[in-house]
Amino acid sequence: MDRKRYVVMGAGQVGFQLARSLSQEGHDVSVIELDPEIRNQVEEALDVRVVPGNGAEVQVLEAAEVGDCDLFMAVSSREEANLAASLLAKRLGAKRSVVRVETAAHEASHRKLYQDVFHVDLLLSTQLLATTRILNRIRGHNTVAVEYFAGGKVQLRKITLGQSSELTHRALKDIELPEASLVVALYRGDELIIPSGDDRPQPGDEALIVGETETISRFERMLTSQPEKIGNVVIAGGGPIGVLVAQSLAALNVEIRIIEKDKKRAVELAARFPKTEVLHGDATDLALLKAERVDRAHFFVALSGHDETNLMASLLAQELGIPQVIALVHRAETSHLWRRLGLLKVLSPRALANERIHEYIDNGYNPNIVSLRRGAAQVIERRLYPASPAAGVTLAEMSPPRGLIVGAVVRGSRVFVPRGRDRLEVGDVVILFVREEELGTVQLLFPGRDA
Repeated sequence: MDRKRYVVMGAGQVGFQLARSLSQEGHDVSVIELDPEIRNQVEEALDVRVVPGNGAEVQVLEAAEVGDCDLFMAVSSREEANLAASLLAKRLGAKRSVVRVETAAHEASHRKLYQDVFHVDLLLSTQLLATTRILNRIRGHNTVAVEYFAGGKVQLRKITLGQSSELTHRALKDIELPEASLVVALYRGDELIIPSGDDRPQPGDEALIVGETETISRFERMLTSQPEKIGNVVIAGGGPIGVLVAQSLAALNVEIRIIEKDKKRAVELAARFPKTEVLHGDATDLALLKAERVDRAHFFVALSGHDETNLMASLLAQELGIPQVIALVHRAETSHLWRRLGLLKVLSPRALANERIHEYIDNGYNPNIVSLRRGAAQVIERRLYPASPAAGVTLAEMSPPRGLIVGAVVRGSRVFVPRGRDRLEVGDVVILFVREEELGTVQLLFPGRDA
């Protein structure tokens, strides 16, 4: 393994875990931290270089030798400082940057703008990561939003086909799919199928779908026909993650109830979600839970900002017999203790951030690659440059192998699924589904800017 140079700004829970895991892998890690008490903890616990000061200041970044680093990671809790530090680090010579933000990342269009303005390679939100994982668990095996591409214009989803799905028992060529969407693969047990028009998906198949974000939700409803099985959901805690989860579930017409301890916040939530019942109260109050018949819920999600509250509320929900209980834990190192108490669905936003950054590193610093089935296939985003052999060529002329599918093309504001006569142009962004054995073909046809 090549020894890399990493600089981590912020030694909170996200930064500390990153620095520890990367240093244990044998890399050269420097940590920038403003708080002297936290600096002492890092120096005592980790084999890393510690640089005191504010990472948004040039002299501090220079002291950390950020200009020579392979990856700069600004993961402090200060959003503005992270963005400023990333911009300065790139100007000083850092090869790549990861930036943790929260409110700035909630809209896909905003994420793209921040990445362009501040020269960020990977924008990270612990709130969005946690929300996505929670929604995946609530929505069960039916559908999983895997990733966004092309600045949020294209979405990749994996959907398990139900018995009543409109896609099953019929040849794909006979099904009228929504515009700008395509089934690029089917998983049947351990088998990966690259479907042709003659293939007939079966109930239980996992369909991998690439499509325009605005139409992919309609595609999902057409395929699954089982959204009503989500049942009703009780959300304990109306903070940022609670709001994001509520927004997503409300869009699916799921019955939601929110329990919020702070009266002012409860009033704000009631105004924001007029069709949702908002209860002002303490989610750890058993009498309240019984009086409001919370036991009738199918899901109970504890999302307050306090681990103790989430733990107690989740244990009470289990005691009341709620089938599915999901708990948020902010101190990732205590997750195993929660599981010993019987809470099996425990999520740590900070642990998810650590996992996402390691995935980014493992994918060769490409944020636009999603590995599937342990690397058996990948979904890759590539832009066409003047030197790209695929530029100016029709799909029919290119004649890609069976293990390489051009799933979508983004040309300006337009998203479309290319056909044989469609000619690719310089500046197009293509979303590719690729079997492992065809990764070399991708590099030949769609090389990067520096190839």
